[in-house]
Amino acid sequence: MEMELETCTSNVHIDDLPEEILEFILSKVSPYRDVKSCMLVCRRWYRLAAGVTRQLRQTFQNCVYESKVKWTRIAPEIDIIRVTERYSHCACYYDKSLYVFGGCTSMNTTFNDLWRFDLARREWIRPLAMGTYPSPKACSSMVVYKDSLVLFGGWSHPTPYPLHQAAGFFYELHMYKPEVNRWYLVTSISREHPPPTAGHSASIVKDTMLLFGGSSVPGTGTNDLWRFDFIDLTWKKIVTDNKRPSPRFGQTQVTVDDQHILVIGGCGGPNQIFNDMWLLSMDKDPWEWTEVKVNNTDCAAPQLWCHPACKIGNMITVLSKPTKSVSKPTSQPSPNLRPVENIQQNRVWVPPVEREIPPSDRGGDNPGPSHRMPTAGPSHYGDQRYNSSSTESDEESMPQFKRPSIVENDSPRQPLQSGRSRLQPSDPDSTSKLGAILNYVEQQKKLQLSAMESTSSVRTGSPSVRPNAMSNRQKQLEALRKMEEKLRENMAQQAKQKQTGQSRNTEAQNLTSSRRRDPHSQMHLHVLDIAEVVQGHVTWRPIDESFSLDAPDETIFYSLSEGRGELIMFGGIQRDIQSMQRGVDLKSHLVSNILYILSPLKTSI
Repeated sequence: MEMELETCTSNVHIDDLPEEILEFILSKVSPYRDVKSCMLVCRRWYRLAAGVTRQLRQTFQNCVYESKVKWTRIAPEIDIIRVTERYSHCACYYDKSLYVFGGCTSMNTTFNDLWRFDLARREWIRPLAMGTYPSPKACSSMVVYKDSLVLFGGWSHPTPYPLHQAAGFFYELHMYKPEVNRWYLVTSISREHPPPTAGHSASIVKDTMLLFGGSSVPGTGTNDLWRFDFIDLTWKKIVTDNKRPSPRFGQTQVTVDDQHILVIGGCGGPNQIFNDMWLLSMDKDPWEWTEVKVNNTDCAAPQLWCHPACKIGNMITVLSKPTKSVSKPTSQPSPNLRPVENIQQNRVWVPPVEREIPPSDRGGDNPGPSHRMPTAGPSHYGDQRYNSSSTESDEESMPQFKRPSIVENDSPRQPLQSGRSRLQPSDPDSTSKLGAILNYVEQQKKLQLSAMESTSSVRTGSPSVRPNAMSNRQKQLEALRKMEEKLRENMAQQAKQKQTGQSRNTEAQNLTSSRRRDPHSQMHLHVLDIAEVVQGHVTWRPIDESFSLDAPDETIFYSLSEGRGELIMFGGIQRDIQSMQRGVDLKSHLVSNILYILSPLKTSI
C-alpha cells in the first residue's frame, strides 16, 4: 500500500491540476513582476496567465465603475532615503514603476529631481540620471511616448531670496529614457514653438503630442493648441475656426482615441472655475471643438482644476471630497496596522480667537472690566475640549472665564473616546495640568459661593436689579461641579493607566481618532462615464456615500496614475480650496509625500 501511494504521489505534477485551480493561483501572483515569468513556462500557462490578467483588469474597472475600492497607505521609510514632500509635480506610469518629477514645497521651493516608485517591490528609488537635467520647476507635464518620458514647460515660484531662485516660465522639451537613465534636451527645428507655459495639459496621439491651454502670466490662462511631431521634431500651432474653450490652466486632458481628445475643467483666473468639458475632433479639416453635455452634475467632482483626473477604460476618475454629506465608513482599520492619522491636525495648530463676553453673561450688577474667553472650532483646540455628553443647559450655564493656557502649539491632538471626557491630555505632565485646572475650578466655585453669600446678605428683602442673578449663579455653580467630577474621573483614569502600564491604550486611542475623523473632509472616488463622449454627452456616476477610514483628508495638486489593476495617488497639499478662495483658511498646511493605492475591494476570478 505504501509503495503504491509513493508511486502515485511521485507521478503527480503541477500540470495535472485543473485549470480553475491554476487560474486561482495565478490570480494571487503580482501583476508587475511574476505574471510575465509565469507566461514563459509553457503555452498552457501563457494562455491562463493572459486570461487572468484580462479578468483582473475587468474586475478593477467594474469596481471603479461601482466605486468599490479600498485604500492602502504607503509612507516612506524613515531609515532609508525618502522622497521629499511635494505638490504640483508631474507623474506617469511606465514599465511597472511610477515616475515623479519636480514639484514644490510649502515654502515654494521647486525641485528638478526624478524619483521612481517600484510597484512590484513597493519601494522608492532615486535614479541618478546623466545628461541635460531640466530646470527646477512645478506645474509641468510629463507623458509617455514609446520608451521615453516627455517633459515640457513648468514654472518656478519666486522665493524670499532672489539670489537663490527667481520666478520664471519654461518652454524646454526634455526626454528621459529609463533604459539608459539619461536626460535629453530636444531642440526643435521649426521656427515657431509654444511660449513659456505652465499649468497646461498634454496627451499623446500616435506620433504627436498635443498641448492645450496653460498660463504664461501668473493668474491668466490661454486656449492655444499646439502639436509636436516626434518624427520631424517640429512644433505647429493648430488653428480652429469654430468656438473654442475659454482660456484656462490646471485642466485635465485625456486621449479618447486616435481622432479625439477630451479636456476637463480648468481655471481661468480669480472667480473663473470651469467644470465644462470639450471634445476635440481631429478627423475633420480644420479640427473642431465641441462642448460636451454633462449629465448628473449633482455627483460631479468639485474643483476640477486642482484635482487631477485619470482615464481608466471608458471612465475618468477624480479623487476629492464630496459636495454632500456621507454615511458610515465601509471598513475598519486592521488592529495590526497603524491607522491613518490626521497629520494636518497633529502638526498644525491655530491660535484661538478671542471674543468679548456680553455684559448680560458676566454676572452681578457691577461686572467690572471686560472679560474675554477664547472661542474656536474643533480644529483650534487639541486637548482643551469638553465631553459631548453635556446637556445644552449645561453649556448655556457654563461660567464665562478665561481658561488657563495648557496646550502647547505643537502638541498633537488626542483622540476622542465615547463615554470619556474630551479633556484628555497626552503629555507626561498631564496629571499636573489636570490638577491645575481642578484647583482653578475650585477657586471659581469659592468665588461663586462667596458671591452668592454676599448677594444674599446685602440684598435681603430688597428687589434685585437682575432678578435671575441667583438662578444664573446656581447654574454656573452646578456646571462647575460637573466639570470637577469629570476632571477627577480623568485623574483617576490616568493614575490607573500608569499603574497598569498597558501599551494598548495608545493604539486604541489612535483607532478611535481615525473613527472620529470628519467623513465629509475625506476624499472619495468620483467616476465620469465617457463611453458616449464621441456622441456628445458624458455622465457622472453616483457617489458611494460610504467612506474608507484609510482615505486621506482633502488634498489638492496631487498626481493620479493608473497601474496594473490599481490607481496610484501621490503627494499633494492638504488644503480646502473652497475655504482658501474665500480667504478664511489662512493657516499653513502640510505637504504630503504619502503614496496611496486604490485597488479592487474584492478580487474574483
